[in-house]
Amino acid sequence: MSRQINQPINQVRLTNVAVVRFNRSGRRFEIACYRNKVMDFRAGLETDLSEVLQTDRIFTNVSKGEFAKTKDLEKAFGTHDEEAIAKIILEQGNSLQVSDLERNQQIQNTLSQIATWVANNCVHPDTCRPYTVSQIKHVLQKNYAVQTHKAIKRQYLDAVKFLKDVIPIERAKMELSLQYARGEESMVEEGLKDIPHRLIKESNDSATQSSVFILQVDPSMYRALDELASRLQSGKLEILQQVVTQQGNVEL
Repeated sequence: MSRQINQPINQVRLTNVAVVRFNRSGRRFEIACYRNKVMDFRAGLETDLSEVLQTDRIFTNVSKGEFAKTKDLEKAFGTHDEEAIAKIILEQGNSLQVSDLERNQQIQNTLSQIATWVANNCVHPDTCRPYTVSQIKHVLQKNYAVQTHKAIKRQYLDAVKFLKDVIPIERAKMELSLQYARGEESMVEEGLKDIPHRLIKESNDSATQSSVFILQVDPSMYRALDELASRLQSGKLEILQQVVTQQGNVEL
């Protein structure tokens, strides 16, 4: 990225910007961004920094057009690479200055994205049917506090915790295939004792001298199953369904 600007000595004044602020080593650093682009970057919808930053310079005060000194950048970040520093500030900055109207729009956009994640990945625990986006959004709008500076995936997990106290909901199960060699049955059974699961099907292949378990588990258990498969001599784990649901939607 090489977006350049002309400025008098050590100052440049920018207007119509969103400012992300970050404090480190006792100093304040700021970056000037295009409005509505910061949330897209944090949500993973925008990856091109040149589409997010109005300029790739680091400021101590955007409103006054004051640039950060190279020595201060080196001390705080261990580098004077302003593009790398801007990315850190974008990801970790805790103050986004926008108008009330724009902030409300950001909150609504973030809420819609969270609700979409929930609707796509969660179900009613009794019926395994998903909720609609509008149903989830309606519930979240009542008491859930949207954090526009947090990543959508992190807020999705927080929202699920919140929703569990309000409506019957759980993360949809994943359906996996665990293949292992004959003679490893005891190791598999022992490993599965610590992994909550539902056994859907068991099959044996005499040609390959292997067995296969078809399992449904909570997504949080995927890593444990992957580690179990890696400990087996011929272990192999495959995702058959990322999200297991039944047809139809939940009625509230």
